[in-house]
Amino acid sequence: IERKPLLDTLGQVLAQDVRAPEPIPPFDNSAMDGYAVRAHDVAQASKTSPVTLKILESIPAGYVPTRSVGPARATRIMTGAMMPEGADAVVRVEDTRSEGEHVDILAPVAVSENVRRAGESVSREQCVLTKGTCIRPQELAMLASINCSEVTVIRRPIVAIVSTGDELTPLGEPLEPGKIRDSNRYGIYGQVAEAKAIPLDLGIVKDDADALERKLAEAMQQADALITSGGVSVGDYDVVKEVLLRMGEINFWRVAMKPGKPQAYGFIQGKPVFGLPGNPVSSLIVFELFVRPALLKMGGDTQLFRPIFSAQLRHDLINDTNRLNFMRAIITQEGDRFFASTTGPQSSGNLHSLVLANGLIHVPPNAHLKQDEHVQAQWLE
Repeated sequence: IERKPLLDTLGQVLAQDVRAPEPIPPFDNSAMDGYAVRAHDVAQASKTSPVTLKILESIPAGYVPTRSVGPARATRIMTGAMMPEGADAVVRVEDTRSEGEHVDILAPVAVSENVRRAGESVSREQCVLTKGTCIRPQELAMLASINCSEVTVIRRPIVAIVSTGDELTPLGEPLEPGKIRDSNRYGIYGQVAEAKAIPLDLGIVKDDADALERKLAEAMQQADALITSGGVSVGDYDVVKEVLLRMGEINFWRVAMKPGKPQAYGFIQGKPVFGLPGNPVSSLIVFELFVRPALLKMGGDTQLFRPIFSAQLRHDLINDTNRLNFMRAIITQEGDRFFASTTGPQSSGNLHSLVLANGLIHVPPNAHLKQDEHVQAQWLE
């Protein structure tokens, strides 16, 4: 946990309950612009038979009344201003007619009408926010209203990001034959930030086990978790798995899913390591399904997964593999029904198919689905 200035905590999770050191509102105040009166004095007031009261003073918000309201007396009062002694209600300015030092009351009010009582919203020592609450703008306002200038929250995890592969070319450099741009690192950086963690960009490492080990050791000194991209397949130059086994442990490295079958998950020095595939779509989808929930949990969130719902297919679909297929889709809503269509070719190297998508549909292994059948779906945003 950490203690931070209030304005720096948006999106973080409270590490302890918060109690109000003072009531809200701190004093009885007017909910309307109007006149503070004794309700008994104006009980018979009407437009045809107004009750005339003498005006004692005018109280703007932020000022303290100087006179008590007695029989046949009223005080001009603004919204939020402190109620004067003796008054027990406020007549709206719309229900009055004033002239000089007197005001005609044109409608009755009940005791406490248009009055906010001290502690009406929050009482002293009341628990206003509980441990585990994610701080949104309304929580910022609530904390400010009870004079919390600093807040104890769960720290955002720092996540190191490393791209691996001899084929990767940094942005801004000429693209030589056989090389590709390093796009995964930028997508992952954005995903880490959206998961409310702090991304730490450690650049590109060639397919060299010793160099990679040095880079991962550096990452472990600076971060709470590590994400690598590429090098977790079964090729001769896929060195990430080798280095992870050398430095720590791997819990699994293949999942029966498409895209994203080759992936690694384990620990180095007790810190989680996520080895993502090199194909850009695979990398981003594995992050969405595996890494995002983990980073949210590390940051104290309890809502880890996006909702899954039923969507009706707009066209036939075939999954001829024995793996669960997460297809990129365009999902639309019509009334209380959802409809889904794929974004086109579903190659794991087709990053544009993910750019076009606003969701994923879950297509079971070896499934031949017809138009209008239902599948499970989830948003990507």
